[in-house]
Amino acid sequence: MTETPPTFTAAIQTTHWPKTLGIISIVFGAFGAMAGFCGVIGSAALGPISEAMAKFMPANKGGPSPADTFEALQKMQGWMIFLNVLTVLIAILLIVGGAKLMKRQAQCRMMLLSWAALKILLAVIGSVLGYFSLQDQMAAIEKSGTATPAMSQSATQLMGLFSMGFGFLWAIAGAVFIIIWFKREKIRSEVSSWM
Repeated sequence: MTETPPTFTAAIQTTHWPKTLGIISIVFGAFGAMAGFCGVIGSAALGPISEAMAKFMPANKGGPSPADTFEALQKMQGWMIFLNVLTVLIAILLIVGGAKLMKRQAQCRMMLLSWAALKILLAVIGSVLGYFSLQDQMAAIEKSGTATPAMSQSATQLMGLFSMGFGFLWAIAGAVFIIIWFKREKIRSEVSSWM
């Protein structure tokens, strides 16, 4: 009687991060697409809504008129629509990249790195436009002719700049994580082994 030697199958070590990061990418991409889509609709409706609100809102005592405030916002309407359309397109790239990551397809790395670069660029453009919008709103306050104390005006501007800075950091956080993650040697070699 001959004995067959026992066979040992090497357990293939599979990592779980592609599924986890893929799901997170799809979820954040879906939220980004929804936010961008709602932003397009809101930006497109800004003109008629602001005109209607300016008619019915009472004039601010000691502040800018509603018409001046809405006029400052309407100056950025075209840019807001443009940025929101870009947000939708970039979010779709994140969703597709996340789906490819879950399937362990090698092109997911390039798609997600492209998304990260575009997301950072979008955040920079959004911050610059936010700064100009803040300047227009401050000009509307000055135009109103009300005696706004200099301290109050500079405090308002400082708070606006602080919020824009925090918003910028929040906007690029995910993109920076993706860049750092996919630049790691261990991750690059694992992804390059996929089909």
